[in-house]
Amino acid sequence: MASELIALDSWTRSDNTVLYGIVTTGEDWRFGLLQRQQKKIVQDIERYLVPEQLYILLNILVSLLSSS
Repeated sequence: MASELIALDSWTRSDNTVLYGIVTTGEDWRFGLLQRQQKKIVQDIERYLVPEQLYILLNILVSLLSSS
């Protein structure tokens, strides 16, 4: 995820200060973010599993989409 976020940072012309990344196998979801000014990547240590944690996962996705 880190390399994709770094590549996206150099490619995008967005003014957003934070870029979000998601890696998934379909059943296992992980989240991270890149703080663009500090060039700092933060990875969530939690794994979210589908279908067991679908409600939590959907809340995270809605939150990310609402903040942009």
